[in-house]
Amino acid sequence: MSNKFFKAQSWLNSTSSQNGLLSEELEASLQESLALEFPEEASAKNYPFKPQNFLVPGWNGEGLFSKPGFVVKRAHKQLLIDAKSQFKEIINRNITQHKIIYNEFAIYLDVKGIENYPLNSPTKFSQYIANSNQYDEVVDEFIDLYCFRTVTVYLYKARFLLVLAKRMDISFDKIDLHNPNSILSRIFKTGSSSELKCESFKIHQFSWYRPSHFVSESISEIKSCLSLISTTEMIKLSTYDLSKLEYSHSYSHKSFGLFVNKLLVHFPKWLKNSKDSRTNGFHGLLSAKSTEKLSALTTKFSGNNLSSLSLSHWMAQENNVIQNWDEVICPEFIGDEFYQGKFTQICQEIQFLTFLVDLATYQGHDLLGLICKVMNERHNKSLSNEVGQMSIFSGEDIKTSHQSYDRVVLNLTELPKKNPHHFLMGQVSNELKNLNKDGYLFVFSNQKFFVPSHSDKVEQFLKDVKLEALFNLDQLGGRGEIASFLYVFKKRVQFSKPAFITPIASSEKEACLSFRWSGNLEIFNKFELMVDEFQGFMDSKQAHSTPVYQAEPLENLSFDFHQDAILDGLLLSSTSKDSSNITHPSFFKNLTKSCVPFDSFFQIESFNHDAHGQKKSRLTSDLLGISLRHEERFPLLLIVNYTNQKNITLELTSSDVYQAKLEEYGMAYFQYFGLIPKRNEINLNVFREYFNTQLGKQIIQLFLNGGDTKVKAKLRSLLIPKFFLENNQIPSHIIDAFKVFNMNSQEILNSHPTELSQEFSKSSELLDSIEKKYPWHTLGMLSHYKLSLSSSLEKLDHTPTEIFKNPVIIEQLVNSSSQSVYPKNSDIFVRMPLRNPSDIHLPLTNVEIGLEGDNHYVELLSGDQVIIQLYTSNNLVHFIKFILSNALEMKISMILQNLKVPSATDIDDILSNHSSLKDALEEVKSKCSKRILSILTTNINS
Repeated sequence: MSNKFFKAQSWLNSTSSQNGLLSEELEASLQESLALEFPEEASAKNYPFKPQNFLVPGWNGEGLFSKPGFVVKRAHKQLLIDAKSQFKEIINRNITQHKIIYNEFAIYLDVKGIENYPLNSPTKFSQYIANSNQYDEVVDEFIDLYCFRTVTVYLYKARFLLVLAKRMDISFDKIDLHNPNSILSRIFKTGSSSELKCESFKIHQFSWYRPSHFVSESISEIKSCLSLISTTEMIKLSTYDLSKLEYSHSYSHKSFGLFVNKLLVHFPKWLKNSKDSRTNGFHGLLSAKSTEKLSALTTKFSGNNLSSLSLSHWMAQENNVIQNWDEVICPEFIGDEFYQGKFTQICQEIQFLTFLVDLATYQGHDLLGLICKVMNERHNKSLSNEVGQMSIFSGEDIKTSHQSYDRVVLNLTELPKKNPHHFLMGQVSNELKNLNKDGYLFVFSNQKFFVPSHSDKVEQFLKDVKLEALFNLDQLGGRGEIASFLYVFKKRVQFSKPAFITPIASSEKEACLSFRWSGNLEIFNKFELMVDEFQGFMDSKQAHSTPVYQAEPLENLSFDFHQDAILDGLLLSSTSKDSSNITHPSFFKNLTKSCVPFDSFFQIESFNHDAHGQKKSRLTSDLLGISLRHEERFPLLLIVNYTNQKNITLELTSSDVYQAKLEEYGMAYFQYFGLIPKRNEINLNVFREYFNTQLGKQIIQLFLNGGDTKVKAKLRSLLIPKFFLENNQIPSHIIDAFKVFNMNSQEILNSHPTELSQEFSKSSELLDSIEKKYPWHTLGMLSHYKLSLSSSLEKLDHTPTEIFKNPVIIEQLVNSSSQSVYPKNSDIFVRMPLRNPSDIHLPLTNVEIGLEGDNHYVELLSGDQVIIQLYTSNNLVHFIKFILSNALEMKISMILQNLKVPSATDIDDILSNHSSLKDALEEVKSKCSKRILSILTTNINS
């Protein structure tokens, strides 16, 4: 008994204690497969074998050879020996033939890195083959590879013929597999309506092989088995040396193929928001099974792991073949010439023809009609020009420098270490040339496209290309070789502009859809759950009116979506490792669970400013006997500010200022909305503060980016923390401890800076014990207090006399020396513009400050008449005004005789050396802002 057979049985039997996973049919198939592989050993002893006892969860045996597969594999070896025996005769058949074969040999030498090889011409090579009985190692290995590929192409063609004949009820006795081209040429007659434009049926470097009579027995074996083997088995048979090719277990998985197919067919329709987008995907149904409704979707696959991509694609297509489509993906896998060149294209084209037979059978189409229509349309599309025009006679009449595709899938998992971003952009630019005007380019890559250091290049690149969507899989563990990012590009429609129009350079923000998967795949089979979630999202949500979405297919897997935007070559809201960033996976997940839409609090209506809308509204109101303006219908006004695309803001105010705001802001960059509260207890300060926090700004940017259209729908879905709905009040016996938060701006300005800071710190410590239970009330108190602090700081900036009310300033002013304003004061010049000397005894009614050149002065007025002007320093002028504001109705003569003030130098020193009040207010305000943000993030993450 062979050692190999004994090891196989021992390995399988070593896991017999595990739970069963397979059907009886698959178990029987595995038993037969083992017996076919080792017939003598299997018959020698009956070893107990239960394959369901050792398989991994989620696997159902796709990778194993079936009984027909082993038969074909054995025949393949015999055919290879037969092809090698014919090689010497074939290469010297004619000059054209040995030139074609030598070209393949030259490519082989180049890939192997063999230089200065003596057989450096077609003539030398053919003479060497003809005159030698034993070849050197280089030539011998090439013949093995070349004959292997030739036999494989023959098997693909024979398999297609057998599958086609079975569906057309052609007797297998009439099929001669020694020359399949003969029967195929009779089925697809040249010049007829069933003519097939197919590269693989033409004469090419792999089309010469015809099995000889020496392998008739092998031909008889494959005639009954070749049509029964799976696509997976066929791809395995066509792989010469797996170690020489890239192979990925993730890219070759069926669930990944389903994901790519949904992207190719369904995703572009979802982006366009077409009315029938939900029925055009793989889950849609057609009312009639007409070949005319089934169109070709030409698709190019390029880059790395093409063998794996082809396997996952065909498994996905076969999985969906029982459903009805209106588009069929016509794939071309195009890579480097040696490993993924002409040979791969021919095999995949014949595989596609075989698949079309199954498609027509399962969906009830006319068989030959479907095959010819799809293949001819595929041929014409590939030869169309850049604007999609095709010749009415033949697609070959149009002179094109490259083929054109509806879809291109570019997989770039291998990047150069030096300047990978430049390499990525170069590859993307090259593949964009292969797209038709409505095509989409899907790029898988581990390289980030948006890099701050390359923002200028990206911005320039995106002028001709639009990035529709970004898929981020960087945080998805267990995804294997699948790239971290997927980018979806589309060509922009170019419009010619008159030469006399000079474009104005300006930054424009553009929407970009952002998808993210995060978590960990315990086994890759779970990836299919993510694919189903993605399909469900497209079926239930619209592309441009869904700001955010979050779902968890499994406990440790999440799917997130949000509207992103591109400005100046950068993403405005990109994924960050900062846990406080809204797009961080964990925070995004909590955000969608702990927030409610903005329309849970307010009814939102847009203010219509156009004349027609106003006239219609006024007419309707007059007919009802009621005439109401916007300000009267809506108590609140919400203003959306688009002046800065990087920082869209919201302003919440009362509606009575609507006309003033409209006059001030205009309508170019502002939109106005009326709000009607849906709840009795709504604290507007809480909403204002929320909109101005770092968190609120991120949410506003996330929801309102992508242009100023459909703003009302975006506002309605704007996320607001759910605890705003609770309205739990702090008990009265506790609320007294937070009196500091009830202070108005005047009380704050009259407070000692040190005492103010101490009171805030003391109250903040008490908040730690209650803010979790009463977050809404706590946030309301802090919002009111912060508003009062802002008002106090504004008064200090715009009304300097307020500083003189502060106890610290008063104490220093009292302790400073003073002197009379009149008759002699070195710091003050007194001017009396009196028309009548007796007017000096008039009462003081007003005090004004003025500036004459560089000279500051304060005026004492009685009625409209200026009685006295006091010229002095700026600070002393404000101090005099502050003092005299409490001396109104006194005689000006008495004020002049009795008024004493500190020197200008003392006033300047006191104010310049004492900034503790403003510093204290700014410090407390900063702490207040941090506390507010902390309450928001804590309640969202809890």
